Amino acid sequence: GSMMKKLSSSSAYCAAAAALLLYSVAGLLVNAFVVTTIPSASSSSSSHIVLNAKVIRVCQSPGCRDDGAQSTLDSLTALAAPGCQVMKGGCVSGCGSGPVVEILPDGEDVMTISSIKRKKVKGDALISLLDELSDEETDISSSMRQRLIMGYEQALEAKAAYEAKDYQAAIQSYEDAIQIARNPAMALEEARASIGGDNYDSVKGVNWLVDSFRNSCRARLAMKDIDGARRDAFAATVFSQNTDADALMCLAEVCQASKDTMGELQATKAAIAQYQRLEDEYSKPMPGKDA
Repeated sequence: GSMMKKLSSSSAYCAAAAALLLYSVAGLLVNAFVVTTIPSASSSSSSHIVLNAKVIRVCQSPGCRDDGAQSTLDSLTALAAPGCQVMKGGCVSGCGSGPVVEILPDGEDVMTISSIKRKKVKGDALISLLDELSDEETDISSSMRQRLIMGYEQALEAKAAYEAKDYQAAIQSYEDAIQIARNPAMALEEARASIGGDNYDSVKGVNWLVDSFRNSCRARLAMKDIDGARRDAFAATVFSQNTDADALMCLAEVCQASKDTMGELQATKAAIAQYQRLEDEYSKPMPGKDA
């Protein structure tokens, strides 16, 4: 809190922030934004599609994408209960009834079992699926989950305003969304990590928060709110754990707007390093393939 305030008021804020990021202390700063304890699980009972469902695949065929499959994939990634691994899936012959979601139970051979398929998973059907996948023993509380969904939906409205260049409305909606859902989102990530272990990707589930901070930052820059843009840019880098190149570019843009040449250079270098990391990852041969 006090550290963030000092950085925000300093003319060398961008340079200091970039230096902090380069030394990978973002994980320590997350505590300034989030709660660190997971609330007790909801006592209400819920019906489950399959016991201990783990793999949730969202069809990404052209037909399903036209029906909104990307939005469903993003929503499940952000909102699905702990223990559910959400991923892209191939066509499951549900054309015309998308988005189609395929559910596979944990510990089964996906090549030999029949999966459960849900059609037209969006809107109320998506909310129902989230409820059915929730496990009261591992999930966040029902009130937390309601706040998370409410904030996530608010963020979608904010994104629409941002893309329409209604920056003032976008800023307000993003503020509301983040205020409502930030703590529930991080509590969900802690619950997911406690089940997923060391290999769990703790950034993936909060990408929507990172996106919200990035867009809010750029909306504030368009409205000449440099201080507010600084806060959002720094929050985006913190929540992405210094791995999101575009969040770092937001920081560089803030530095440029505030005429902080050194900070802009450092943030840009950090962004380039992340772009290079992604390029290296994507260029690696797939398992079983020749290098």
